[in-house]
Amino acid sequence: MDTTRQQVPATGGQPPRPRSHRRRWFLGAGLGGAALLGGGAWWLASDDDEPQRTEPRPWTPRPHVPAAQLDTKWVGVQTHTVSVAEEFEEWLGRPMDCVVVFGSETDWNAITGPWFAIDAPRGQDWSGWVADAPDERTLVISTAMVPKDPPSDWRARGAAGEYDEHWRAFGRNLVDVGLGSSIVRLGWEMNGTWYETHYIGEDEERREDWKEYFRRAVMAMEVDGSDFEIDFNIAEGPQNSVGIEDMYPGDDWVDIIGVDVYDSYIAPIDPGARWQAKGEKVNSVQYVADFAASVDKPISFPEWAMVAEGDTQGGGDSPAFIDQMADVVASERVRYQAYFNVPEGGVGMTLADAPEGSAVFRERFGPSGDAAPERA
Repeated sequence: MDTTRQQVPATGGQPPRPRSHRRRWFLGAGLGGAALLGGGAWWLASDDDEPQRTEPRPWTPRPHVPAAQLDTKWVGVQTHTVSVAEEFEEWLGRPMDCVVVFGSETDWNAITGPWFAIDAPRGQDWSGWVADAPDERTLVISTAMVPKDPPSDWRARGAAGEYDEHWRAFGRNLVDVGLGSSIVRLGWEMNGTWYETHYIGEDEERREDWKEYFRRAVMAMEVDGSDFEIDFNIAEGPQNSVGIEDMYPGDDWVDIIGVDVYDSYIAPIDPGARWQAKGEKVNSVQYVADFAASVDKPISFPEWAMVAEGDTQGGGDSPAFIDQMADVVASERVRYQAYFNVPEGGVGMTLADAPEGSAVFRERFGPSGDAAPERA
């Protein structure tokens, strides 16, 4: 869904002191210790301004963590303000494990110094939200790969190393405000044409450049003190019948495989028939889950929601859709799921507008739900 928020980040001022965040202590020693070694590589332009490749810094991939160890089934939400997230917690009867936020793409400063991390607007201090309970909360950061109105060859430029320094700055800025253990949705929904700032491309050459750029960005953001988890996050269905396996940048650069799922653009009215039709799509929920299992990665559902009836063929208040998604979360190895609880981006409704669906949501994801973490 098109949900990018275009806040302009503050410039100048002193960042707050770094904050400790130990959400992944159980994953074993060395997982957060990948280091970028040696001198910095930088892009140099040739006379005709064509990208000239530079070698990335030497880099050691993090040890592989089996998906079974990452099957935390964290419960999350996408919302704009901390107070609304707290109200959602109270309504659900359990704390939020994570919240999904969207960075701005107005320029490189907006990408590398995200609004929610540097002088956040009143009521949207998400780094403070994490700092208040660092062992229980994680921020999921959705970021574009280039600013708006990018050059047509931005994928090749990224693959050549032109943007490496921006991603080092991104990593340093997040570490400095205590968000070095965030989950990063780098170029989320890249298989959808609606995001020019991270669309993977319509041909193999562009897709290969995109994948190489993705890898370079991941390597560059792994700065001292960082422990990011990288979520390779597609949208269910689209992209000219290209399967996820042909877009995947590789095991060493991905921790989580995500898919965004909405109950829309499906013709059948019957909930069972709708779910079956979704399963027949390219990159369906089950297709992505099976691919994740084949590479031993946990899956995520960073955005999912019921959708209002109307032009997008939404299913409206659908307890069946909630149950169907909860069944997948309960049965698969899932790192986290976050309900898109705002009416924007074409969703047109929230859980408050769906009494039947919201009742099932509380039952399945609440404190005693079978699709949520157990609480002591």
